[in-house]
Amino acid sequence: MSIKGFHLIFITVAALFCAGFGIWAIFINEIDRGVGMTSIGIATLIASVGLVFYGFHFRRKAKDIIV
Repeated sequence: MSIKGFHLIFITVAALFCAGFGIWAIFINEIDRGVGMTSIGIATLIASVGLVFYGFHFRRKAKDIIV
């Protein structure tokens, strides 16, 4: 596997983990979660969206790289 392929897989896994953690942090124990967990959940969901955009940007730029 090339470094480009590994990078794309790593970005995909990171985006999935961020999305999963964000959803978990928002819906964890709805009675006692507080503002901190909600804000962390929203921040990680935003980070997962950013990772998806970065993945598409990297894929488009990596087409031109010859290894």
